[in-house]
Amino acid sequence: MSFNRFKSEDAGRILLFIILVGFAVLARTMEHAPNFTPVAAIGLLGGYLFRSRLAGLLSVLAAMFVSDLIIGYESVTMRVVVYLALSVPVLLGSALKSVKGVKLGFGLVGSSLLSSVSFYLTTNLAVWAFSGMYEHTMQGLVLCYTYALPFLRNTMIGDLFYTGAFFGIYAAVRHFAWRPVTSAA
Repeated sequence: MSFNRFKSEDAGRILLFIILVGFAVLARTMEHAPNFTPVAAIGLLGGYLFRSRLAGLLSVLAAMFVSDLIIGYESVTMRVVVYLALSVPVLLGSALKSVKGVKLGFGLVGSSLLSSVSFYLTTNLAVWAFSGMYEHTMQGLVLCYTYALPFLRNTMIGDLFYTGAFFGIYAAVRHFAWRPVTSAA
């Protein structure tokens, strides 16, 4: 019986992985507001649900890699920075595994916002350093971060929206579908 349960749980996790990656690819390749994507929320959910952080990280990396092949990318250096920045939500989601109830809700909001801000700080530092769009001065760095503020807003809104949606769906499924079957004796 435990072997069948193990196989069933693994099949469910594999299916979840495929659904998350597929949804992220669709969301990134369809028309959307800049930086309003589910990728960081998928990282949070993957870090929270999957047994290993590696599985959560692979869900984000697979989604980004496949969608980048479709929509293209500006430079390998920037892709590496973006992919590394998207590992933060996976780590934060993993750290929330033992948190329950209202504390989990606050943890998700905080983790979502922290993911957004760390993505903004990391990727825009890389844009300043590697793109040639800004002078390599303090004024150039401030200008880079200032011009990117609308993207930060969209990232925060998207991350909060998708995190709420994904974890809300997860909670509803657990509540309604994953109840133990009791047999009448």
